[in-house]
Amino acid sequence: MHSLNRGKYTKQGMHLLIYYEDVDELRERLISVWCELDQSVVNHAIDEWRRCLTACVDADDGHFEHYL
Repeated sequence: MHSLNRGKYTKQGMHLLIYYEDVDELRERLISVWCELDQSVVNHAIDEWRRCLTACVDADDGHFEHYL
């Protein structure tokens, strides 16, 4: 893994760019981060996704932001 000194600035702060040597290294890192996630965060994301999908269906695949 290689990180660079430059990053992309956002309102939340600086995010470093990280480059992985190969797909296997990236896969290992993703699995590691996933295992560290709190289950309540995952559950909340699933609930929000369901809410968005329901709004999309209710809007007959049109704009649905106003249903949220």
